[in-house]
Amino acid sequence: MVLGTALLVVCGQGGAGHQVGHFPSYYPDEIRIEVIDPAVAGKRLGDETVHAYVGAAPRFAGPVPQHVRSVKSLGSFLVLSFDTASARFASTEARCTAARGILAALRDETIAGFVFHPYPVTPYHADYLHHLDLVEAAKDASGEASLPASIEARGKLAEMIVRARFAPATGGADVALEDVPVGGLTGAGFGVWLGPPWAKEGWFQAYQLLAPSLQPAQDSVLNEDYQRLVGGEFRGLAEQANLERRVVTALTKGCERVVAGYAPKAEFFTDAYPAGIENLAYDSLSGLASPVFLRTAKLKDYPWNGKLQLAVGGRSDAAWNPVGGFTDVAGQLIWSAVGDPAMIAFPFNASWMPNRLQSEVTRVEGQSGGIRVPADATAPQPISGALVPVGNRAFSSAKVVYEALASPFEDGTEMTMADLLYPFAFVYRWGAGASGDNTHEPRLKPVLAGMQERLVGIRPLRVEATTHAVAEGMNVVWKTLVLEVYLRGAAGDERQVAALAAPWSTVPWHLLALMEEAVVRGYAAFSEGEALRRRVAWLDLVRDQALTAKLREIIARFEHEGYRPAPLEELVTAGEARGRWRSLGAFVDKNSHLLVANGPYRLKQWGHGSVVLEAVRELSYPLGFGTFDRFVNPPRAVIETADQAGDAITVRAHVEMTLKAGRKYQRVTEPLLRITTRGTYPLLVVSRYLLINAEGIVVALDKMHWGGDGVFVITLPQQLPSGRYRLVLAIFPDGNSLQPSTRILDVRVGTAPG
Repeated sequence: MVLGTALLVVCGQGGAGHQVGHFPSYYPDEIRIEVIDPAVAGKRLGDETVHAYVGAAPRFAGPVPQHVRSVKSLGSFLVLSFDTASARFASTEARCTAARGILAALRDETIAGFVFHPYPVTPYHADYLHHLDLVEAAKDASGEASLPASIEARGKLAEMIVRARFAPATGGADVALEDVPVGGLTGAGFGVWLGPPWAKEGWFQAYQLLAPSLQPAQDSVLNEDYQRLVGGEFRGLAEQANLERRVVTALTKGCERVVAGYAPKAEFFTDAYPAGIENLAYDSLSGLASPVFLRTAKLKDYPWNGKLQLAVGGRSDAAWNPVGGFTDVAGQLIWSAVGDPAMIAFPFNASWMPNRLQSEVTRVEGQSGGIRVPADATAPQPISGALVPVGNRAFSSAKVVYEALASPFEDGTEMTMADLLYPFAFVYRWGAGASGDNTHEPRLKPVLAGMQERLVGIRPLRVEATTHAVAEGMNVVWKTLVLEVYLRGAAGDERQVAALAAPWSTVPWHLLALMEEAVVRGYAAFSEGEALRRRVAWLDLVRDQALTAKLREIIARFEHEGYRPAPLEELVTAGEARGRWRSLGAFVDKNSHLLVANGPYRLKQWGHGSVVLEAVRELSYPLGFGTFDRFVNPPRAVIETADQAGDAITVRAHVEMTLKAGRKYQRVTEPLLRITTRGTYPLLVVSRYLLINAEGIVVALDKMHWGGDGVFVITLPQQLPSGRYRLVLAIFPDGNSLQPSTRILDVRVGTAPG
């Protein structure tokens, strides 16, 4: 379920005692990221010399110190896989019978880190409520415990479970228990591009997890429902929920792969005073390795400055480039700091929140013709990337007006419309073509496919300049680039629609063009896979000094020629292009690297096993302290009672909140009333109910009426057939759908006998 919360993110303003009203970038002045092993991490968390260990669990010599806390996100799925080529498991009946027996053996398993949950949508997914009755049925469906002769283990947690409960395979096993990290199931978003807007929803991740193993005959039936979901071909929330349930049911009925449970991921930090951190937000799926963490974390001893000390486990081998690099945990943190996404995934549901793009969405549903696209809007072309006018006969189902908050890139060049348009041309060029072509990047193919399905046209409108007084006698001019994007098949809430084809790049067009030239010349490849295939370097804009020297020569030639890529020749003059290349050349001469972006931090130092980033404090950076503080310590509603009286159901709930009191945080419980606030923030409460008939069809999905007395009331729809129904309930304060308090209530409609 998508929660369209309408929470607004506003630019952070300074607190009392500060002379400047806008504090650009975020709390720490400096961020240091080191690579250390888990045992060292445990010691350094204990002695307060590391603030947080990201992406892995530390090892402590004894009990976890009292000042060390943890956050939990969804880490991985535990999946049973059957070899359908084996005579034992050629039939659905044989696979499902074996799966029920193995699941029964795992039902009471107490291996640390394993949660028995035989369904692919978990409490960490925003659409968990849509599947709650199916989750309960799946837990009850396993029969008598039965153990296979042997089972193959893939992954550390799977190995622990197999050693504890089964006979480990010595080779040739036709059933395996596999630990599948959730990070590989979120679609094709990376670098400059957001990826599928519904990447955090359970039905989508279930498809990514289970669809590749299905028998070919099943694909056509399943894909019709899947395509309706991603294309927005449904009317209302009830039909959307039914499609999601049907997709997951189709994915699981053949038992080629069967979800046995999941493993939460714990990441640890120190909140000791004065050496710890506070105010940290994290993502329900990616945890601390997410942009929202670095935009909220505050040091206790130096809340407005200071040095944030982070550590990660494992080697940091991924190349540093924004197209196909930054793929390990250290890289994710670096890119989250130096790069600015157009929008940020909502930390505790499946929607998105604005970062550098504000948006206004206009949609039509069920109307003939839809929205006419202006003839001068352009659409990029595959292979060439040329931006071609759409003409007089183009229509769309959605128009999104974007306001992009511009700021200079780190080489001093100003952001223009060309920087917003060129990433589209880039994707259409490099996502097209055949495998093996040196101007094709396979990682961009699914990004291109998604854009081709939905993007109709792009139309720049204007550049707005506003002057802001940030202090007495000190003004700063902020520029906003306004443009329209026209879409078809625009599914999801308004924020998800806005994320479908967001016109943004946190790197300038001339850096993208330089990377293209490096790949075309065979100096390097964008992704690790292509680097291995072509036997060239994985493109690194920082640490490959030999490549940097070659690129410096290209920069000089491009400056002399006034080079700009063909799609930009009508948007950028030769003189403007020369200025861009001149600035980039000066930047690399000064900094010895080419990681140019316009995010809140810049690369300061790097070396073996560590990197240092410093805050961008120029007043032209439009965001700052407090921008995302609302997403720290999300509140949680707890349903107390749910009762039926005739056609009405009344629901009472309270809210659990973490509030700051001096230098400490305390957990409070209060009645959930319309006047309830979370500190200085009023609570924005989203409620949902599903009414499900005896055939398992969702016949109604809507919000509850929240009265002034704090009571939620559901009035059952009129003219329902008499009989028994199941009512599934949840309440999401501030849109928090993470591990919700839910309730299933059996209700009776009409006078049918019990």
